[in-house]
Amino acid sequence: MTFDETDFAKRVPKKILDRTKENMEVYNMGLYDSFKEAVRELSKPGTKLWKAWYYDDFREYIPCVYISEYLNFKKYPLKYKDK
Repeated sequence: MTFDETDFAKRVPKKILDRTKENMEVYNMGLYDSFKEAVRELSKPGTKLWKAWYYDDFREYIPCVYISEYLNFKKYPLKYKDK
């Protein structure tokens, strides 16, 4: 898999994008694992992105790695939405 910024549905800090790209191109990780590692290491605690990592739910950020059925946020709401 190659890195492509169009895979991201929401704006993500540049340092996280860069780390994701590095993980994918240097360490041959997939998008999900690369993004998860980058968010874990570089996001600030308490931010929405950090909460997405905490609940292991990146549907808002990288929907292309999920089954389309689970992108229905009314049927499957985000656990961190109201927290």
